[in-house]
Amino acid sequence: MKPTGMFAACVLAALPMTLLAEEGAKPGSTRSMELEELIARFAKSSGTKFAIDPRVRAQVPLVGIEPEQLTFDQLLALLDVHQFAVRDAGGLVAVVPESNARQFASPIYSDADFKAMDHELVTLLVQPKQVCAAYLVPILRPLMPQSAHLSAEGQTNTLIISDRAKNARRIAGLIDTLDKRGSGRKDCPSPGFANTAGPPAVPATKPGS
Repeated sequence: MKPTGMFAACVLAALPMTLLAEEGAKPGSTRSMELEELIARFAKSSGTKFAIDPRVRAQVPLVGIEPEQLTFDQLLALLDVHQFAVRDAGGLVAVVPESNARQFASPIYSDADFKAMDHELVTLLVQPKQVCAAYLVPILRPLMPQSAHLSAEGQTNTLIISDRAKNARRIAGLIDTLDKRGSGRKDCPSPGFANTAGPPAVPATKPGS
């Protein structure tokens, strides 16, 4: 084959690969990126300083997302999808597995109209007036992810919610609706049993005791 013919054949053979690469570079196409690299790009464009837990590893498919245009709330949403969370660590944003996040300090609110990004981890205190907080725990807990926390403090009839801000608001809205339909707290369990669905059963008495 003549050199000219060989060159033309090589160009034609490479054409599909070139078109494929150009297709992959189009905005809105699907591509993947290591989560650590995505965080690094966001840190560079925003000036935010991160401390990344060694266990934070994921391949992130990017659909219609330009890493350089990512907002902090969008980054939190991506971390949420991959079961990671962030916390403040002395001027650094620490990225940790979601299962460990609730053990660290988070903003505490007592008003359901608090201001926080949807995917931010928060702690919300809700005090119903007409229903027992302890009785709401087994009703509402299935509506929360495994990494979240819900408990009741019996002395003040207060529910403690630790979850993403968006879901914490949703749970608070449900509590408000149920509270408006309540008929009082006459049958509330004693404070010592605030985290149960009701007063504990009396233990069986052993024969002869």
